[in-house]
Parts: sequence; C-alpha cells; structure tokens
Amino acid sequence: MNMSFQDYLAHYLNPSDVIIFSLIAVGLLVAVYIIFYLYSKGKFKNPQRVNEEFFFLSERFYELIFSGGSIIGFMAVYFYLDFFDHSGPFFVFWDKYSDYLLLLFMVISIVLNSFLDHVLIRLKRIHREEMASIRLIGMLYMILIFGYIKFIYEDNNYDMFIAYFLTLMIGRFVYFDASFKDFLSCIKLAAANIPIMIMGLTYLGIMCLYGYNTGYLLKHNGVITNIFFVHVYIIVVIFLLHFIPEILLRNKKKKGNGKRPHKDMHLDEAFDEDIDLEMMDL
Repeated sequence: MNMSFQDYLAHYLNPSDVIIFSLIAVGLLVAVYIIFYLYSKGKFKNPQRVNEEFFFLSERFYELIFSGGSIIGFMAVYFYLDFFDHSGPFFVFWDKYSDYLLLLFMVISIVLNSFLDHVLIRLKRIHREEMASIRLIGMLYMILIFGYIKFIYEDNNYDMFIAYFLTLMIGRFVYFDASFKDFLSCIKLAAANIPIMIMGLTYLGIMCLYGYNTGYLLKHNGVITNIFFVHVYIIVVIFLLHFIPEILLRNKKKKGNGKRPHKDMHLDEAFDEDIDLEMMDL
C-alpha cells in the first residue's frame, strides 16, 4: 500500500482515534499506579514509607519506558529511511553514509534518553546504579520485543539492528573501569526490575493489540515504527499525569506524625532533603 506522508499524518492524527488511543494509554497508566500503590501499601505500614516506595517504583517504570522508547525511536527512523522507497538527493547521501548516520542516531538516542529522565521528567528518587540496572533490564525488554517480531510476527527485516542494539545497550551500563563485581551488582539490581519490565511489555502489548485490531496501527508501516509510535503515546501520558500522584499523596504525607523514616537504601538524597524542609515548616 502506497501512502504519502500527508496520508500517514491524516490517518494517525484522526481526532477520534487519537482520543480513544490516548484514553487507553491513560487508563493503563492509572492501572500501573494502582498496582504500585497497592504493592507499596502491602509492603509498608507507615504511610510515608508507602509513598516513598510508590514513587520509587513509578520512576523505575518511567526510566524503562524512556530507555526503550529512545532506542526504538532511532531504529524506527533508520528503518523508515533504509527500507522505504528512496528518491531525491538526500537518499543518495543516505545510501553512501547510512552506517555512519546509524552511529549518529545511536548517540542521539542516548541524548534523548537523558533529556527525558533529566529534563522532561526529572527522576530524582533513583540512584545512578539503579538507573543503570533499569537500562540493563531495558536491554532484555528490547530483546523480547525483537523476539516477538522475528519469531511470532515472523519479520526478518530487523536482524541487522541486533548487533548495533546489543553494542549500544551494553555500552550504556558497562564502563571502562567497571569490575566484574560491579557487573554482578548491576545484574542483582536488574533482577528486581523484571516485574516492572513485564508490566511495561503488558502495557505495550495491550495498546498494540488494540491498534492492530482496529487498523489504527498500520501493519505495512513497519512493526518497529508502530511500537515507537505507541511509546510516544505512553511518554506523553506519563508527562501529563506524573504530577497527579505527587499532588494526591502530598496531603497524606503532611498528615503523618512528622518523624523522619529510617533511610532506605534506594531513596535519593534529594528526596531526603525534601522531607527535611517539610519538617522545618512544621
């Protein structure tokens, strides 16, 4: 099926489809929040600790989506440029330097990830080591997505990306001065994020299932392109809703006894400072 860019734009920006797809994304994110809150409430009795655990889990989920979305984004752009019909002087340049441009896209994806978790939504409750472990799980997240595309969807067009992807993801959590002990520690931290990865894949799967069944996601447009498109929806919804739990739980936090909880190993110092300021206000 041949469609122009204007046709694609008109299809994906159809108001009724955008509203329905957005509402599904909102509903699923609310479900994620509810699961995190119920888990936190079952784990701790102190309301303050419940709130801390909830926000800690939420930020780990955000980072997983940001990491996966950033990688899928550069792959979607590369796929679109490399596999669709070529015409014009740009594609002459593309055919000659595509390998170098792929490396550039990889760097851009890293910058985009940093923009999402430091600027768009500043993640202040997870440490650097925890963020690295989540990105390691993001590697498994991507491998499972590629496994679905290759063995279930039976599409071999993305085999060329696997080597680039593995190189990039390994480079994002392994440093030149990292020891084997550091690597094992990262693996141990990463294992705790597997349930969050399952939730992310379920979130993604439900939206893709709806999109393909209704025709909103076009199969001929490339599976990886559609998966990135769904990530864009999820990221936008996170940006719009992430402050709501902060507002709702802030009142509960103020109703506490004002005692500072024991410091948990995963709490960020910036969050501790916030607690101190609130105690001073009291």
